[in-house]
Amino acid sequence: MKYGRHLNSHIGLTKELRDLKENRIAEIFESIDTFRAGRWYGGKGNGEIVKKCIEYISEVKEWIK
Repeated sequence: MKYGRHLNSHIGLTKELRDLKENRIAEIFESIDTFRAGRWYGGKGNGEIVKKCIEYISEVKEWIK
């Protein structure tokens, strides 16, 4: 919405964000993707990771305003 673009998949999202010079948000999405792959699919729960994801979500919500 912010740039009038839309990707139908999360694949390529971080590259798109970096192309738009949105490096911090790209880093957040990379981290969340790493957490998702390692924690969700890897079957490992971790309260600290959940807290970090909530922080990231809050930061992304502020960024989209």
